[in-house]
Amino acid sequence: MNRLPREYQVAILMALSAMFTLAGYEFIRSASTVLFKSAYGAENLPLVMATMPFVVFAGVALYGRILTALGPRRTLLVTSLGSGLLIFCCYLMLLSGSKIVTPVLFLIKELYIVLLIEQYWSYINSSLSPTTAKKVNGPVTGVAGLGGAIGGTLVGITASQWGAETMILLAAVSVIPAALLSNFTYMKLGEPEIPVADPENGSHMGWQKFKENRTLVYLLAVVLMSQLVAAVLDLKFQGLLSIEFADAQDKETAFQGWFWGTLNTSVLVLQFIVAPLLLSFVSLRVIHVLMPLIHACAIGFALYEPSIFSVGLAFFLFKAFDYSVFRAAKEVLYVPLGYDERYRAKQVIDVFGYRTGKGGSSVVIVMLQKLGVVMSNYYLAIGFVATAVWLALVFQLTKHAEKDN
Repeated sequence: MNRLPREYQVAILMALSAMFTLAGYEFIRSASTVLFKSAYGAENLPLVMATMPFVVFAGVALYGRILTALGPRRTLLVTSLGSGLLIFCCYLMLLSGSKIVTPVLFLIKELYIVLLIEQYWSYINSSLSPTTAKKVNGPVTGVAGLGGAIGGTLVGITASQWGAETMILLAAVSVIPAALLSNFTYMKLGEPEIPVADPENGSHMGWQKFKENRTLVYLLAVVLMSQLVAAVLDLKFQGLLSIEFADAQDKETAFQGWFWGTLNTSVLVLQFIVAPLLLSFVSLRVIHVLMPLIHACAIGFALYEPSIFSVGLAFFLFKAFDYSVFRAAKEVLYVPLGYDERYRAKQVIDVFGYRTGKGGSSVVIVMLQKLGVVMSNYYLAIGFVATAVWLALVFQLTKHAEKDN
């Protein structure tokens, strides 16, 4: 390992940290969703998701202040161990029979995973050259994705016997090795150079960078649209599963574990083989254009023949490409940027933006549901329109990325 160039060491060690984190996320992802639906019903998922932007905004704002005070290494350590502690507290409340903790757990799950994963990528993007990033970003997502594959498979095997609550405990424990390994990586290989703060233009969240760099603006817009697609596909899929597995909480948890485990295993081909090849031989613009086109075709099929299979396939493909090719291609755009763009603006885009795309759409869905609109009938149509908007934004994103970089 010591003989490898520093940038490769960073990529390998942070990918391994992400592997532990994503393994734990698979335990909490399926279990927290099923526990919430069991307590309050699938029809109330948009309601809890509607609160997500406020929770995530507060989380990103707190992260920015911790980053200013502690720097990247200690911020990652604090947010990692703090996340594990919060999840463990939720587990204890579940054991006491609390139902009110289920929406809290759902929101913690949505926040902590993106907050930690984006910090790993901030360090990777600060350590790699654009050329190296095109070679290793796919394999980095692949190594990290092994954790998701292992975690999802273990949920599928154990959830029926051990129960959904035990999955939450395992998620809390998995954060510990990720925190220790990422902290070791920073201590061994060093922190990125931190610029002197400008008191006249300071912002813990890096808002001023959006005025200076249009690439960030279009990145945020693309992320918002992509996550609108994710939200409506997720809601449609969860609604169909609730009907299929009525009054069978642990069986549904096991099914979702198998679904995510299969997804994370299948996507390894995209991460280790397809993404590196595309990034090496195909332009970033073409790759970014392909993403919404693929999803438009899958959603079109689900519109034509709606079922658990067709909707699950559209959701499966979205997550598969989101975890691999789209992620790898998107991260390349951050590499030439500065510290504040990679550590502050990136959190706004890839934490706040990701969750606001889901949560903001849920606000509208809840409002329309209150007016008597059966929104589940329109989820797929909304997703199809969002892919068209996403496609239009891609051309502006890639044009400005070429100009700004």
